[in-house]
Amino acid sequence: MIVGRASGLIALGWLTAVVGATEGADAQQQSKIETTAQLEEVVVTATKRSSTVQETPMSVTAITGEDIRERGLPDFAAIIQSVPGVSMRTSGPGQTEIEMRGMTSAGGNSSTVGFYLDDTPLTAPANSQNGKVVIDPSLYDLNRVEVLRGPQGTLYGSGSMGGTVKLVPNQPNPSALDASAEIIPSHTDGGGFNRAENAMVNLPFGGGTAALRIVGSESRDSGWIDRTVIADGQFPLETNNLTKRGNVAAAPVAANYRGVNDEELQAVRASVLWKPTDQLSMTPFFLYQEIKQNGLGQIDSNPGTNAHFEPFNSPEPFSDRIALGSFNLQYSFDAFDVTSTTSRWVRDTALRQDGTEEFQWAFSVPSSILPFYIAQGGIGATSPTPLEADTSRQTSEEIRLTSSGNSKFKWLVGYFYQNFDSCYCETVLIPGAASIFGFANAFTQEQTTKINQSAFFTEESYQLTPQVKLTAGLRRYAYHSEVDANVSGFVSSTGSNTVAYSSTPEDDQGVNPKFDVSYAVDKDLLLYGTVSKGFRPGGANQPIPTSGTLGATCEANLQANHGTTAFVPAPLAFRPDTVWSDEIGEKARIWQDRLVINSAVYFEKWNGTQQNIPLPCGYPYTANAGVAHIYGAEVEISALLMPGLVLSANGGYTHATFAIGSLEAGITPGTRVQDTPEHTASASLAYRRNLVDQLALTTRIETDYVGRRTDVTYAINQLPSYDLTNFRIGVEAERWSATLFARNVFNERAILSNAFQINLNIPTFNREVITQPLTVGLDLRLHF
Repeated sequence: MIVGRASGLIALGWLTAVVGATEGADAQQQSKIETTAQLEEVVVTATKRSSTVQETPMSVTAITGEDIRERGLPDFAAIIQSVPGVSMRTSGPGQTEIEMRGMTSAGGNSSTVGFYLDDTPLTAPANSQNGKVVIDPSLYDLNRVEVLRGPQGTLYGSGSMGGTVKLVPNQPNPSALDASAEIIPSHTDGGGFNRAENAMVNLPFGGGTAALRIVGSESRDSGWIDRTVIADGQFPLETNNLTKRGNVAAAPVAANYRGVNDEELQAVRASVLWKPTDQLSMTPFFLYQEIKQNGLGQIDSNPGTNAHFEPFNSPEPFSDRIALGSFNLQYSFDAFDVTSTTSRWVRDTALRQDGTEEFQWAFSVPSSILPFYIAQGGIGATSPTPLEADTSRQTSEEIRLTSSGNSKFKWLVGYFYQNFDSCYCETVLIPGAASIFGFANAFTQEQTTKINQSAFFTEESYQLTPQVKLTAGLRRYAYHSEVDANVSGFVSSTGSNTVAYSSTPEDDQGVNPKFDVSYAVDKDLLLYGTVSKGFRPGGANQPIPTSGTLGATCEANLQANHGTTAFVPAPLAFRPDTVWSDEIGEKARIWQDRLVINSAVYFEKWNGTQQNIPLPCGYPYTANAGVAHIYGAEVEISALLMPGLVLSANGGYTHATFAIGSLEAGITPGTRVQDTPEHTASASLAYRRNLVDQLALTTRIETDYVGRRTDVTYAINQLPSYDLTNFRIGVEAERWSATLFARNVFNERAILSNAFQINLNIPTFNREVITQPLTVGLDLRLHF
């Protein structure tokens, strides 16, 4: 399939070049809009100092705000799919986990990749859904996105063992009034009309010492997945000893709700920059964003149509809301700079999901004769009861001192503090069940997580010779966490209304070192080698019943995992995991800055790997599954083939398997690490040609490929590879542009991930997250 897509890329690429070649050379000379003469350098702050990508001795990809605009990237998932060595697990907007270099986040409570908005960390260790998934931020008016591959445990701490992603917004500009706007109407095949509006205004004040920058975004994407309600009492039974779903596609339909996965987004960012003196600057920042969906972007794997089938009319809305405030202060002394960032954010997520079919499977009783059912609010309900609510709050502070000047010895020291708490709450009330069990409580759970982390960190570098630079870093960390849970209900561990309480405290401390040596062969070639360590906190599992209605089955599953007939208690906790990484890389600019080749190879030893272990009773848990060995390579190439014509290509290879397994986790040596594509690749061809004075033609074709990988729900599933192609063509003037675009040109139906069921994972079907079908639209932009 990738060969066919590549052929399409080549054909459209030649079309791009031919269209450009037909334009007159005289018009090109007369135009005041310049075409690209060389590849631009990008400044990043990956090392918490400003340096270009080519000067930074680590594997880093920078996507500038101009890149985002010219590529028409609609969301953060599109960025992930185009960066080598990076993958994701997703359940839809606002529900994406980022993974790098085989460091899957399928198990555990914490992400393996740090996610930052400037200096504010947005991923946190939690038992709730919000602990690992990142917000789906509006990409309008960003300065750049930095993707730092490999453990970043020294400068960025826990949860960055696979790497770190930083989103850097444009700062307010006290020097000039500025404003821009964008309107994007489009249409999705099998869906409907979509719209997006973005705007930015920059207002200087205070006599050139201050400015206010406000960015607003609003969008609505039509849905393309239906929610099909089977006629009352006609939902088919499972077959093949409860392992195969009944023929829901042939069952009589009571109602069909089209396009339920429509999405509405509202977002605003506001920041103020005040520089009362040349040495002092202060920047308060505020962000608010809300995403709403009437249904999730997931289909049933059986029958595999763009639909989800239900026995009862149970809407499944989703919402994600975050409010963030931060205050950044910078002061420059003669010998060093001081930077302090204080932040606070609150995030609330609510999910409602029908679980009738899961309970039908669990109790081996057809829904048509169940005296109760797990449809929120029942038939005809107008205000369904939320089944899952996640609330997370975090306060963090980072202060660092950074040496200034051009001396051979440079240093950085800092302190980080984080206070995080969350509540993962789930309630399943079934009034009709009281006639059998004597109470309506099917399952109630409240699981709260509190964690305090602190760390001192430092990084020093010494220019040993004009070509050789040595760098060493160290982070001393400590944390205390406590997970408190209470559960009850007839499918809980108690099997009754009796509440079971548990508390799982954890304390740990340690050191993350980093050593780096770089050699500048000349101004255009940098070689480097890095040894670094990263870690992730341990945590607690959601309670698994070992008694009660489903307890006997779960207990038998646990006994089988441990190879015993003695009682096996439910696994309450799992330990931290750590990784040691060795990396060698190069960064080259050749052909008079018209060709850039950056590449790296690496080996990682992942100790105590936290992995998701599915149980046949439908309850998964996390265990330390052994030691994984991961090795791979990445390469990124950008070439200016001729003025205005840029070819970009990248690829990643990741081999991630267990060297030492675990009987408890059912992992044997040679087992692949979950959710890790062995190959990723991306290629694009962009052309810019001056037409007439102040007007240029722009075209771009891009394709992204993600290889096969595994995912886990009821069992470990194989997900096929996919590649997605996008095309853009438009005209651009000094202050406006109009671009026609097509996303997913070949209308591929790619499976991005499998998604957990809210109550139980069952063998008869998976929820599959699929990509948006072919979407064609117009991107209109105005810069005042």
